Amino acid sequence: MDGTRATPKPGNAAGASRVTRDAVLSTAMRLVMESGTEGLSMRKLAAELGVAVTSIYWHVGNREALLDELVERVLRDMGTIRVTGTTPVARIVSIAQASRHAILDRPHLISLVRERGLDSLMMLPTRRALVREFAAAGLHGTRAALAVQSVQYQVAGFVMLERALTGLPVEPPLVQAWLDEVAEGDPELARSMYDPADTDTLFDVAVRSIVESLLHEA
Repeated sequence: MDGTRATPKPGNAAGASRVTRDAVLSTAMRLVMESGTEGLSMRKLAAELGVAVTSIYWHVGNREALLDELVERVLRDMGTIRVTGTTPVARIVSIAQASRHAILDRPHLISLVRERGLDSLMMLPTRRALVREFAAAGLHGTRAALAVQSVQYQVAGFVMLERALTGLPVEPPLVQAWLDEVAEGDPELARSMYDPADTDTLFDVAVRSIVESLLHEA
């Protein structure tokens, strides 16, 4: 991504004045979030905004330049990590939660960032925040690196599994039979496993356990 954009043509300025550049980018981002990059075309974008296609080109250049702009906007958005909580564990968990939701809220845009090989840059704000909070909690050097990586891998792995399991069909007969066996010894356990997973709670429990363990051993 070199930041190069098509030079606006003065002759298009009149048509472009009907829409702002920010409106073009915001609408394009919405279309990608709804349908992925395949759902974004300059004609569709122009139709959404009620302007001529030339107005879109005047503001953002061609489609690749537009996608680059969306990547830059995602990177800026991902750079806003709001840390909350009054204890080291709570503050670190809040970073992990913010990172997870930022990824879940914009899957198609995250894929666009990854296609451009900018994963590390996208996750840099999270890493900075984790390093800062673990340092404040007394972790440094190799131990701090292990702690930061443990939380980041938990976020990435959890989100990957969470997205893969979303909308899966009813459990196959073999699994159903096993759950029936579980119910014979622990009905409450079986009922809970039949219910859809509360992913927010699962994530909180997993990350909190990891962080508490890391800080306890420090």
